[in-house]
Amino acid sequence: MTINALNEYNAHVTANESVTVGPGIVGRERAKDIRQFIIDGLVDDAFRDVSREAARHFGVPRQAIHKQLKRLEAKGLIEGHGKTKARVHRLAVEKSHQRFDVAGLDEDRVWREFALPRLRDLSDNVLAICRYGFTEMVNNVTDHSESETTVLVIERSPKHVEIAVHDYGVGIFKKIQDAMKLPSMQEALFELTKGKFTTDPTRHTGEGVFYTSRAFDKFRLLSGDLFLTHDREQDDWLLGSDDRSKGGTSVFLRIDPASTHTIEEVFEYYAAARDDYAFSKTNVVLRLLDTGDDASFVSRSQAKRVLARLPRFKEVLLDFEGVKSIAPAFADEIFRIFATEHPEVHMTPVRAVPDVLRMIDRAKGALQESHESSR
Repeated sequence: MTINALNEYNAHVTANESVTVGPGIVGRERAKDIRQFIIDGLVDDAFRDVSREAARHFGVPRQAIHKQLKRLEAKGLIEGHGKTKARVHRLAVEKSHQRFDVAGLDEDRVWREFALPRLRDLSDNVLAICRYGFTEMVNNVTDHSESETTVLVIERSPKHVEIAVHDYGVGIFKKIQDAMKLPSMQEALFELTKGKFTTDPTRHTGEGVFYTSRAFDKFRLLSGDLFLTHDREQDDWLLGSDDRSKGGTSVFLRIDPASTHTIEEVFEYYAAARDDYAFSKTNVVLRLLDTGDDASFVSRSQAKRVLARLPRFKEVLLDFEGVKSIAPAFADEIFRIFATEHPEVHMTPVRAVPDVLRMIDRAKGALQESHESSR
């Protein structure tokens, strides 16, 4: 079974489908739509009883749905468990995994020998995204993890490709925390999401995790007792914790094989035209910062943690999603003092509520007054 099998099967069956009307028989296009509805509905176990849901949706007898279910099962695109009315269907999943010694591991060789044979039928744009994420994450293991082994996993279904990279080393958040002498691993996580951070600047630019997290539909990073996820469609980050501390680092990269975006589009979005299209743009999600129990932004010291390393960028999107209010000192430090000291950095607040915008405007007004008085 391959990712393109459903499209190939639909093309073949549509050319030969009966158009006779009767119990269990539907027209060619309707049969194709039913099969796609079944595949879409089985993603994340959306339907407990897919035949009932499909029959209701299309207004056809359940015999017609059962016929299409049997065809999808025969093709290996879905799996059925149980009998008659109790039968449950799920997407068929292919899963491959292999353990590698990290010493002497060449990420491009592992891509060619382990990953590519399992992914080569993907469209060019999705394959390029998978290659980028796979090789970047494997390279991080070899250069940063201090792990002796790594486990690589590829999972495929008609609706997703997932790449997982596991190591048993020091842990990515712990390593950043120690390198930057930060008070918590959550602050290390916050720095990682900004981009342009690496513990080995002589050999790395700090772009790998940044671009990978934004190229895949779903990105998950687990290390220590923290996990970080990014959803491309929602452009949303989720931070969580797990009391069961885990050693090493695990990265999960998921993409729909029908995705149409390209890795070049991701690169271009975070490149500033006025900086020769270098990696000069970042998105800082404030709610990922460790603010203590009150989760508020009130002090200049908090603002300085937000601003750390931002002079490396030309364009910064400050994402205030989920932030209800900020104090004058916090806004002043970012939008007056930092703006005065770094006029080359263009700072743009996004997803800010009116109370936050009023405080930002107040700081910008003070900046404008200082400019006018100095003339």
